[in-house]
Amino acid sequence: MAKNYRYKYEIVSADDNLPGKVILFDKPGQECFTNKHWHKNIEIDYVLKGDLWVMANNEEFVVSDGEYVIVNNDDIHQTCGKDPAENVKYLVVLYSYNFIKAYFDDFESFSFNVEKDATAKAEIKRQLDLIVDCVEEQGDFTDLKITSAMTQILIELCTKCLEERAKTHPEVEHEELEYAKKAIDYIKLNFRERITLGEIASHVGLTPTYFSRYFKQNTRKTFKQYLNLVRLEHALRDIQTSGISETRAAVENGFPSVKAFIAAFKSVYNCTLSEYVRQYHDIPSISEIRRI
Repeated sequence: MAKNYRYKYEIVSADDNLPGKVILFDKPGQECFTNKHWHKNIEIDYVLKGDLWVMANNEEFVVSDGEYVIVNNDDIHQTCGKDPAENVKYLVVLYSYNFIKAYFDDFESFSFNVEKDATAKAEIKRQLDLIVDCVEEQGDFTDLKITSAMTQILIELCTKCLEERAKTHPEVEHEELEYAKKAIDYIKLNFRERITLGEIASHVGLTPTYFSRYFKQNTRKTFKQYLNLVRLEHALRDIQTSGISETRAAVENGFPSVKAFIAAFKSVYNCTLSEYVRQYHDIPSISEIRRI
């Protein structure tokens, strides 16, 4: 019998024109609650007002006004307002896995610790304040300014805050995550190729039936649904940035045909790409894909 996997994998889609996702929250502490989850992204939680309880890598923190915490990739984490009735205003910055990987291929072998360097810690806070100002003001070149700040933060982390990655999960948690992490890494590297259920099950060392059940329990998506989401995000990004045709974007990102691309698109947006463009006169935002 398959285990009841307790820690959900979350897919984080990048905002348009940004190297990740930026969200500014201001809500009661009880609404800040998240279940234990993990993702491949680097996350920064920066509190502007109130107290946010954060559990990451089996350590607990209370993050207060002007403080922030780094959640490294694959770390199981959870948040909640310390006082359920008190409003917490906080910024969440999530870095695109592919953005970091493009500049620092081996980043998953390391963690980021801002306590190593006081100047880096202060500079990162300054850049986070700039991001908050941009989000609140929404002035000229907002996305460019946020991108610049996120890039500078990443430079500080990579050049001054690196530590060799220690074992992050107790054995039981590591066992629960091991196969999902291996499968997700494989999909991210090979999504443009034909990948079968049997092939990926063999890659992680499980039978196809067990892997299929395991993967859905752990990600809340079937293997095929997750594979299509990865392909869809890359295909839409290519259409947005390169202006290539629907057919070319579909084929170059692993869809067997444009018909398969349309079906995947319709399952997310409830319409075809051409219908969407006719209605809204623009290519849909990647961030409109629901977080899983």
